[in-house]
Amino acid sequence: MRALILALLLCSASALAEADIDGLRAEANIAVNAGETDVAVAKLRQLLDLAPDDGSAHYQLGTLIMDSNGELFDAIRHFERAQELKFQPLGVAYRLSRIYARMGNKEKALEQMDALASGGFNLPGYFENQPDYDSIRQDAGFIDAVEAVRAARFPCEADERHHAFDFWIGEWTVTVGGTFAGTNSIQPILGHCALLEQWESAAGTSGKSYNYYDPGYDHWRQIWISDSGSFIEFTGVARDGGIFYTAETINPADDSTTLHKFEFTQIGNGVVRQFWQTSSDNGETWTPIWDAKYARRTD
Repeated sequence: MRALILALLLCSASALAEADIDGLRAEANIAVNAGETDVAVAKLRQLLDLAPDDGSAHYQLGTLIMDSNGELFDAIRHFERAQELKFQPLGVAYRLSRIYARMGNKEKALEQMDALASGGFNLPGYFENQPDYDSIRQDAGFIDAVEAVRAARFPCEADERHHAFDFWIGEWTVTVGGTFAGTNSIQPILGHCALLEQWESAAGTSGKSYNYYDPGYDHWRQIWISDSGSFIEFTGVARDGGIFYTAETINPADDSTTLHKFEFTQIGNGVVRQFWQTSSDNGETWTPIWDAKYARRTD
């Protein structure tokens, strides 16, 4: 009977303590939302008296102290405890890197930034737009860490294979046989994972294409769609400073097959040649259907 009573008392005490913890957490959050930082800090300290291993409370308390320009060593202590408890490791490293940078401790700030970069943190704007880093912004270690984070966020931007078609980026005047044929705008989009083409012909027709490197297949692709109803998907390779596409299309009217060779090459002075050939006899003979020169627009 005594054992049963003791067990009931322990369960009751545990339930009361848990209720107190939940109540203090709720009161701290209410105070935060009301802008009453001092009250929130006091409630979280009371919570940690009851539950010293509450990683969430340590993290929130460190954040409140830091953001209210409180005692930074106190904030560090709480963040390090949250880190020991494995609560929000990337968030802790980010906060600690800011604190150390604010304190002028470059070595420890960069140590935490390296932990962020190696941990997969991929929000470069959190570094680039944060004034706490102003004291170390020109340091090579800071620059390297930000580049690593940018590479995690924008992998195509960091991978040179996605840049093989960069010579086509720009605003262009297009001629065929010396006659104006239209204008074209080629711009990188989606973190340089694709190039968007926006074509306007002299005749008033238009079309768009997406060009991108596919690392899974180690080749380039172009998906072209025009307002005249033509749809072509090309597959190609980057070599010799150019992009060389091929495609196969089927005419729905008679089920005939056409093969395509579509080449983009640099011919000097910033001029790009776009040369398109087709074959209706399975590649035995080829007929040029488009031979255009791209010159950068000066207007």
